[in-house]
Amino acid sequence: MSACTASLSAVFVCCALLVAVAARRGQNAARPATTADWREDVVHTTGGGGLRLRDSITSGGSSSCCNGPYTTAAAASTSHNTAVGPREIPLSVIFELNQVTNVSELFSKFMPDTNIDEAQTLFATTGFQSRTALNVERKSTLVPKPAGCSVELQTISLKDTDDQSLYYYPTCTRVNRCGGCCAHDLLACQPTKVDTLNFEVMVSQYNDAGKLEFKGRKTVSIDQHLKCKCGCVVKQEDCTPLQTYYPNECRCMCSNEEDRDKCNEEYNLKLWNSATCTCQCREIKECTSGFGFDYNTCGCEALRLRIKNTGYEFNKNTYSLGGT
Repeated sequence: MSACTASLSAVFVCCALLVAVAARRGQNAARPATTADWREDVVHTTGGGGLRLRDSITSGGSSSCCNGPYTTAAAASTSHNTAVGPREIPLSVIFELNQVTNVSELFSKFMPDTNIDEAQTLFATTGFQSRTALNVERKSTLVPKPAGCSVELQTISLKDTDDQSLYYYPTCTRVNRCGGCCAHDLLACQPTKVDTLNFEVMVSQYNDAGKLEFKGRKTVSIDQHLKCKCGCVVKQEDCTPLQTYYPNECRCMCSNEEDRDKCNEEYNLKLWNSATCTCQCREIKECTSGFGFDYNTCGCEALRLRIKNTGYEFNKNTYSLGGT
């Protein structure tokens, strides 16, 4: 009798939990699910005969649905996580990362609590390594040499004209130029010290007889880079008078914030352009005869004739929108 009662109690608890899950799903059906919503809502029977409900974490991630003996290890770890994704690496950290020259320096400066040998072992077990790559023999893989920002030989054209009838010899040469990556789209490898090299080339011209005619020698000046560093692609000189330059963020930002706030108040008609720092109409309409488009109201307004100050005649060639 007691065994039967225990079984009925277990079934009752199971049904109650399922009803609770269904109710929670119904309440959240009207909103989009997040990454942390309803990870697993499956009722399992443990080996010991007890019932447990896998964690169904809400978007807030504050608690699981079941506490005490029914909470799984996965629920305990997931309950501390939120729906917030990984943060973007700040530019200040990117500048420091660009100074790293080897793996040991990377781990010692930025991951001091991580063992390098263990990291190499875990690399193949993380989500960054595909299953196909795991099947490839380790001996077929290569360790890439970092291509950081530095001076390197690059091929430069010596021809300084678009005239297709002229032939320069030599046509190109190699000089030291800045090259390499800077770990962020807002940064580029740029020269900090430049020297000018003067090269002498021979110039000839293709004539009507189908031959080259020697024209003489010419000096071509080419810049050679001596020192390089990662710097902002957007410079202060790229900002408009309505913008303020923020070097730590490598961007120009609008300084007329009051205009932006007023524009946002009319978001149904107007749109703020952060590139030009101006308020623009969302739609430019074509107006009928006698009306003109007003960029202040973003609508068609009646055209009025202006009256000359010196007489009563109308100036039929001059129109205005809503003024005299």
